[in-house]
Amino acid sequence: MQNTTTTIDVLGRKIHEIRGGEGRPLLYLHSAMGEAIWLPHLSTLAQGRELHAPAHPGFLGSEGIEQIRDIEDMVEHYQSYLDAMGWESVDVVGLSLGGWIAAELAARFPHRVSKLVLASACGIWVREKPIADIFAIDTRFPERLRNLLFHDVNCPAAQWMVMPGNVELPDEMLINIMNGFAATAKIGWNPLLHDPRLERILHRVTARTLCLWGANDRVVPLEYGEKYAKLIPGARLEVIPACGHLAPLESPVAWLAAVKGFLA
Repeated sequence: MQNTTTTIDVLGRKIHEIRGGEGRPLLYLHSAMGEAIWLPHLSTLAQGRELHAPAHPGFLGSEGIEQIRDIEDMVEHYQSYLDAMGWESVDVVGLSLGGWIAAELAARFPHRVSKLVLASACGIWVREKPIADIFAIDTRFPERLRNLLFHDVNCPAAQWMVMPGNVELPDEMLINIMNGFAATAKIGWNPLLHDPRLERILHRVTARTLCLWGANDRVVPLEYGEKYAKLIPGARLEVIPACGHLAPLESPVAWLAAVKGFLA
């Protein structure tokens, strides 16, 4: 599917965005891996919809990370992004870090989110099942990251992460990953990838909500999906068997069927 790369002005910040498809707008908020590039699952999401995938400040050339101090600033950024796009309300799909941002947006500004997909979203805390400390992973050695992100380390997406001979990643790719992790740390270093205030306001979410989780998520365990589904009124949980944290890459058929079926 054809797609375009453009720059959006949000409060004077130049934001990198890719978009494709035609129809009602659909907003995709990416994970800390920075997948705001035209991957196959985005192409499928764009069938029958106008998909917008902006890069968060600090990712892929998007400006403004120096003005982001915490998750509230990031949510305010996306409130301003919606204003810049002229959308009163929009359907939102958020993966991992993007799911956290989407949950905060839907709780703080309920009228701005029509339907909500929280895919392997961090943002809350389960004491018995802490979120994995992604900042402790040495990203120079992608096999370690692969083993954390995927249930089946032999799936095509997982194998793509490992260079022949286990050599280090190319400098440009490593810089993008490190910049993304640095931007993630601005909002998710301490406390680790969650907002203690979020649980108390999730009852405000009015969007019809799907919580979509891999059964074997080692980063944000399934218990987080169960908790989100309990805290958000009317939310339901769908679990993808034999799948890890990056479900749209590891189990794209099942993940896309769930998302597109919910949004239809």
